Amino acid sequence: MQAREHPANGHRTTRRDQIRQGRAEHREILTTKRRLLKMIVSTLQPLESTEDTNFLDFVKALNPSLQIPTKSVIRSQLLSIYSEEEKKLRSVLASAADVVLTCELWSSRAEDPYLTVACHFVDIHGNLKSYMLRTASLFGDDSAANIQKQLLAVMESWCVKDKVHTVIRAGMPQLKNIKTKWTHMPCFADTLNVVFRDLMSDGELLDVLRKCQNIIRFFQNDSEVERKLREIQERLDMEQDELIMYSGDRWLPWLQMLQRLMQQYEAMVMVLDKRGKTDLLLNENEKNKINKIISALTPLMNATSSMKGGFQTISAMLPLLKKLMDSLREEKRNNDVAQKLLSKCKMNFGDINNHVLAPTTFLDPRFKNQLGDQNKKQAMDQIKKKLAAGPASPSAAELNDVLDRYIAYEPTAEASNPLSWWRYTGKKNFGELSELALKDLGVVSTAVPLERAFSSAGDQFCNLRRSIDPENLNMILFLNSNWSSKP
Repeated sequence: MQAREHPANGHRTTRRDQIRQGRAEHREILTTKRRLLKMIVSTLQPLESTEDTNFLDFVKALNPSLQIPTKSVIRSQLLSIYSEEEKKLRSVLASAADVVLTCELWSSRAEDPYLTVACHFVDIHGNLKSYMLRTASLFGDDSAANIQKQLLAVMESWCVKDKVHTVIRAGMPQLKNIKTKWTHMPCFADTLNVVFRDLMSDGELLDVLRKCQNIIRFFQNDSEVERKLREIQERLDMEQDELIMYSGDRWLPWLQMLQRLMQQYEAMVMVLDKRGKTDLLLNENEKNKINKIISALTPLMNATSSMKGGFQTISAMLPLLKKLMDSLREEKRNNDVAQKLLSKCKMNFGDINNHVLAPTTFLDPRFKNQLGDQNKKQAMDQIKKKLAAGPASPSAAELNDVLDRYIAYEPTAEASNPLSWWRYTGKKNFGELSELALKDLGVVSTAVPLERAFSSAGDQFCNLRRSIDPENLNMILFLNSNWSSKP
């Protein structure tokens, strides 16, 4: 009988090897699907993008053997990962003691409002944690009653109804005087934008801003005009930064647009003269108005520049407001726009020397010694009242003692984490205050992440989410916030 020939041991393919290879290929398929879904949710793309011909051609050019999952496969993956992440978040929220909600009202179309709700709490290590909870359609009804109904539904769905003590809202003035068991507070960034919109309602200022937009459109819509501008800038050794066009309602992009315009205006005048566009030339009064707007808004930029990405505790807002208003008082001496802005800031933010945020600022070890006498007295009185009504019921002498010791304790660095300080150092030295401090300092200052609140990136994000199918909207926004940045 002829002996059967076997391949050399190094090239023999066994059943086990085949199973291993099959598992590896399956894992690669799963990894591809997850990576593709992560790209979709992180960039807020519609699921249909996976079937776009140009996208498929691009992938084929990179790897001809790679099979891109269809829309239906990606949607199944979306449902699966959303379910996984929702389960994880429910487990995390179960251990949270005090919860703050933020809510944002926005529209995909004029009569199609949505409510996006996120939650925030301090974890056991003293870190502020933030998660998206839900985006719900209001079905054309953005009344206070319906918004409250949707908020309650979100709280009950996530089992946090009894833990929520504060809701930060972007806009929604209809909620301002509604009585609830939780405290309603306006978003700091949104209030600044309201102040700016109110300022720009001045007809003369508005006319100047519209003329600035027309000048920028002229250069951006004609490539030959733009080329001439670059030639002149190069000859004059000027910066050649791109012009910025903005038409939204956020103050910072407006400031950046005006700054860039005035930076390049010397060269722009030469182009406008040659083209006979004298109607677009700024007269001295208009240039003066623009410079006054820039000078008035610059203190806002300087004051908010210390605010980093993500969410920040609201305790930093009173020191920030003081810095802002002090700068505006200095600027208003020769600037009527700054004077109007200061007046509108006072109207919208209140008296910074006797402010509702004084107790929270006092409980921040970074800023406790920066309060004036009136704010300090108000803060101590309210803190004593809250602690006296608590389960421990300390005596007046005990309350005075712990507050005096806290005041005498050395302030922490401005870059330090006050939440972590209260979890460890504060709890050890001032135990009676730590629970209240962590609860109050867990309140965030804005209803949206700071990187969206103070830049045109916020407008870009809003435009992208409007294009998402309603049936996938909640899941994609949830994963965009809670999953897409994970490794």
